[in-house]
Amino acid sequence: MITGSGRGIGKHVAIACAKEGANVCITSRTIDELNDVKEEIEQLGNDARVLVHPADITKIDEVESMFKGFQEELGPLNAVVANAGWSRRSVTHEFSSETFASIMNVNVLGVFNTFKASYPCIKLDEKKNPARFIITGSAAYPTAMPKFAAYTASKYAVVGFMKALELEYRKDYITFNMILPTMVDTQLLRGKKAGDGQKPPTVMDPWDLNDYYVFLMTDWARKVSGYLLDISELEKLKQMVLEAPEDAQQDEEKMKDYLKEKDERFYKQLRKLRNLASFFLEKC
Repeated sequence: MITGSGRGIGKHVAIACAKEGANVCITSRTIDELNDVKEEIEQLGNDARVLVHPADITKIDEVESMFKGFQEELGPLNAVVANAGWSRRSVTHEFSSETFASIMNVNVLGVFNTFKASYPCIKLDEKKNPARFIITGSAAYPTAMPKFAAYTASKYAVVGFMKALELEYRKDYITFNMILPTMVDTQLLRGKKAGDGQKPPTVMDPWDLNDYYVFLMTDWARKVSGYLLDISELEKLKQMVLEAPEDAQQDEEKMKDYLKEKDERFYKQLRKLRNLASFFLEKC
């Protein structure tokens, strides 16, 4: 189940999951966008089912109704992606209190509502295949953004929330992880210009993030929990893996030696995510 999946990152994560054969539940506030995503998924021609339910994630009754509907149709959920987000740019002392509160409601309360409503519907107590709760964070944590004080505050807050969940629900066998994208060509960043083919070269396409979300839902990541996946760093790892010598690509120990030799500081920083390197090789 992916929130904010009518467009942008959420849309492409939903399509990527469906390509892997997963049944997908999509939601946002805009039914027309959701129906367009549903049509794209159905055109894949595989057996993946897609369910659509518009909802405002700041309203707990709507979110609870949505999850109950999905569970009735498909059974317990294996994974939830709390992806919906919102932002506005302004000089902070000129920012309206109402807009500040609205951003916090979507980006923080929305994640809380998503977890609260999903918990009774999540498949629990499976040690060998834990449920996954994934949050779309931002590079605004830990790099604060001037004129985006509300957005930055919300992303700092949701990191603390995820860390608390990871400790509190560990015995239920749910993994909690967050993806921290850099600049991505979405309406959140570029408004109506998103997808016009004119993005700066430093801006990623939404589908460039698919592998990271899919990884966190696979067996490769069943022991990965409490992580903040910095996409700018992981893109570096991905490039190093794909440029590795053939013998390293075919042997896990040689790959570890290669990465350590290539950049020891970087290797030590990411050594707990070494399965991600194997996942990249399998996908590419």
